[in-house]
Amino acid sequence: MIELKKMTAIKNDENEEMDLLGYLTWYSVGKQLVEAKELEIKLKDAGLDSAWMPKPIRSADAFRRATKEIEQRKATSNPSVFENILIREVYSDKELIQRNMVIETVDQHGKRLSYDSKAGIITLDKKNNRLTFTVENSMAQELSQEVERKFVIYRSHYAAQQVRVMVNSIMQSLAPTPVRKNGGIYFVPDSKSMELAKLVQFISSLDNSEGYKIPVIDSMDNRHMVNKKLLDHLKSVLAECRNSNRLSKGQIKVLIDEANGMIKNHRNYKSIVTDESARMEKTIATIRSEISRMVTEI
Repeated sequence: MIELKKMTAIKNDENEEMDLLGYLTWYSVGKQLVEAKELEIKLKDAGLDSAWMPKPIRSADAFRRATKEIEQRKATSNPSVFENILIREVYSDKELIQRNMVIETVDQHGKRLSYDSKAGIITLDKKNNRLTFTVENSMAQELSQEVERKFVIYRSHYAAQQVRVMVNSIMQSLAPTPVRKNGGIYFVPDSKSMELAKLVQFISSLDNSEGYKIPVIDSMDNRHMVNKKLLDHLKSVLAECRNSNRLSKGQIKVLIDEANGMIKNHRNYKSIVTDESARMEKTIATIRSEISRMVTEI
């Protein structure tokens, strides 16, 4: 268990700040919708490069998200019968996407009683960002209006998950070392302190979100902690590399990027990991060998 009180920077007898190894940091990004222009402004206000922005929102993604969100299970006048509102994509090309609103009637045991595959037909014209609807009843009409409302919002707003991915990418550029096995708390070396401060400021500017950083004093115990956690992290990545045969090609490419990033980030720890430098260099050499093997295999 990490004792934060013992790790936090304090002043010595000469009233001078002790040297720091780095910072413990953690954050959370809560549920939100953030307009693309506003997100870029928040990045710039925190001193972060706008290159960190998520990919531009595609109308096709906004359309799929808006239609997916109307899926639901509805009660009927008969307490033993329910209606499942489903969305099925039936056609897609460079110019348009067609998704059908399906109404499936089932009993309380899930047995299908009826199935209407064209209760509503919703089409997106990708070039003009225009939706068209063909509906059979008032319920489908109401749900189509909900799709249109959501589509307008999602065309210009990022979801919390997209922001989380962006924040994680920024964090990974700060040479972080997980401090807990299940993640959530990281050690960031002092060489990245300025960028970490910017990231914490940015996260804290978002709705329902918060970021924290606590300075870690340069002490023998803290150096031992950093050494151990970094070596544990290296060993964990090495184990993933050795078991890469269970991964898809896409997952292997992600793992290769992670492993290469870790090797690159290791230089930020040169002055900290003197006690374990030989073991770490050996582990890194093995990871390099595993990376070469994976690159060859894919």
